[in-house]
Amino acid sequence: MLLEILNSKDTTVLSEMDPLSSGQFEFWFQPVYHSKTGIVLHNEVLLRWRDDEGNLHLPQEFFPSISRAGQLTKLDQIVIKKATELLAQQPNRCLSFNLSGEDFNDFSLIEYIETVLDQSGVDPKQLSFELTESTIAQNFTTARAFIRELKSLGCTLVLDNFANRELTLFQCQQLAVDLIKVDGQLIQQLKTEPTSRVLTKAILEGVKALGPVTAKFITDGVILELVKEENLNYVQGHHLKSPSPEPDWMEWTGAVILEVEEPAIVAPPFPWKRVFTGTGFVLLGIAVAAIGIASIGYRLGTIGVDGGLINGRIVRLRAPIDGKVSAFYAQPGATVKTGQVLARIQRSQAEEQSLLQLEGIVRENISQLESARRSLTFLYAQLQNVDNQEQSLRQVDKVIASIDVNQQEATLETAKKKAEAARIDYERYNFLYKEGAISQQQVDLRKFTWDAAELEIKKAEAALRSSQTSLLASDRGIALNNQQTLGSNFADQKANLIQEIQTQVGEVNTLQAKISTSKAQLQQAQSLYSKRQDMEVPAPLTGVIYTTDREEGEEVNQSEPFLTLLDCNELWIESVVSAKEASQIDPNKPVKVTLAGYTEPLTGKLDLVQPISSIQGIEERTRLIQVQALMPAIPPQLVGQPLARVTVRIPPPPSHHQSQQFCGLGQTVRLNFTKKPISFNGWDTLKTWDRWGLLSTFLPKKDNDNDM
Repeated sequence: MLLEILNSKDTTVLSEMDPLSSGQFEFWFQPVYHSKTGIVLHNEVLLRWRDDEGNLHLPQEFFPSISRAGQLTKLDQIVIKKATELLAQQPNRCLSFNLSGEDFNDFSLIEYIETVLDQSGVDPKQLSFELTESTIAQNFTTARAFIRELKSLGCTLVLDNFANRELTLFQCQQLAVDLIKVDGQLIQQLKTEPTSRVLTKAILEGVKALGPVTAKFITDGVILELVKEENLNYVQGHHLKSPSPEPDWMEWTGAVILEVEEPAIVAPPFPWKRVFTGTGFVLLGIAVAAIGIASIGYRLGTIGVDGGLINGRIVRLRAPIDGKVSAFYAQPGATVKTGQVLARIQRSQAEEQSLLQLEGIVRENISQLESARRSLTFLYAQLQNVDNQEQSLRQVDKVIASIDVNQQEATLETAKKKAEAARIDYERYNFLYKEGAISQQQVDLRKFTWDAAELEIKKAEAALRSSQTSLLASDRGIALNNQQTLGSNFADQKANLIQEIQTQVGEVNTLQAKISTSKAQLQQAQSLYSKRQDMEVPAPLTGVIYTTDREEGEEVNQSEPFLTLLDCNELWIESVVSAKEASQIDPNKPVKVTLAGYTEPLTGKLDLVQPISSIQGIEERTRLIQVQALMPAIPPQLVGQPLARVTVRIPPPPSHHQSQQFCGLGQTVRLNFTKKPISFNGWDTLKTWDRWGLLSTFLPKKDNDNDM
């Protein structure tokens, strides 16, 4: 029945039928669970076809026939309609289903979905649309635009069967998808040999950075546990729940993996007490040696740097308007909070003139925009006129070509009749010649007449083919012979008009942007001017007043800073070290920071290592950045050596909140960096000797993270 409908030349049969109500298509469902809680995210709709004998068929069996009939989009519409009807009855549930690749080229489906949602009253968030990686990769640009339009309706978008084979992670970032379903074959590789497993885990790490991830094809408990180890968000597969004719909204309680416990191996008691005692003393000696080696290893494994300088981010404040400082509340060293008023500025007389200038600019831009729009309308009218003329010319060409074909057909028919008459005449004369009634010359003359008539047929046939070619070219809008000049003229006119229209559209957009900006500036200026009061300058952050460049009663303008704030939440330590020492620093280890006058050290994080050549290099970088308060100095012992500038981020020191402390800015500190690991490690060597693990009874465990 299905194949008969799809193979029928009357494609309206499929569009008029309702497969679901007639029992031909069926909805099957498979839930997607949260990997941690077991809560159902949504049920995926799986389409099935049941034939007249009651056999159930999977999509790969009947989709090719539907695709050849060009009816996949229509089938998608039917599925969407039925899905919204189900969701209208269950407002708190969500369904997900796949869209075919043919939908990307038919943006009318977006309008159809919007109409169905409006009519059903279903929340768009209840619908999830799944699009496969291979389908998107076939036409990435169109698919991206289609997804963006579908996303604008409020529906959820899922990238399905992702395996990083046809789409890069960068392309995935450009897609507005909410969920990524990883291909089942990729998930199964977690159970393969280590090489494939490492590659699969690397791909999964990249996918997780893009958003929530669903693992498909969970076939057994082993793969489920491996997926949980990778911290993937959602799971789906036959091990959890097989597809069924009814949606399942029950929480998944989890699959139990049975493990067989191996019997514990109990070592026999050691029989030789004296040997054990002697071994204990030997190991105690080894432990003492290990402590010594660890102490030496600490000194050899760290780099101590004195003279580090606490630095901070500064923010320079400019006056919001030109005017005079009527009140100034900021004093260097004072602590301020976000929004606290630092100064008041009285407006200048020049503001009124500036306001009038802005009004004039807005009026001028509006006038230019109206003129540009009129020109654009005129260009569109010209383009339409050229199109009409071109269409008229094509119709005339087609009529003329059709008349010429008719004439050539008549000419060919006449030539054939003349040839037939000449042939009969020749055969009659040839018979008379054989009877001796006429001469050979008379026969030859009739033969010549027949040959000439045949030649006329060939000429007429050639002329007819030429006329038919001209008719076909006219029907397709292709200019031939003397039509070429007119066609080229129309093409040139259209190309020039389109170019002028594009230029004019750009001019209109530019003017609209200018008007928008000018109106915003004018509105702000009018609001400020109408208040007729001093402008307050609030603190943009919580910090400390670092410097002041103006006093009460002085003039200020918008181009120059008059106040500098220090951000106590953005502090770091800068130090200059030799390039050799910088290359030995382990960037992954914390940095021990010792401040003078404090018993407890701070813990910092290495932020940047910059190679420099001289003090001029530091000054140049400082001028480029212009956000730090101080510039580090080069120690005398390092002058002339290859240098590096080291930056360590730190939290605010304990006394940063105290007045006149400037968040500890300028205070010198000592830094202790951890060196990169070397090939020999005394501790690890001793552990290889200690086969029985007895060193742990004498020495504390080593903390790699806090060991300096």
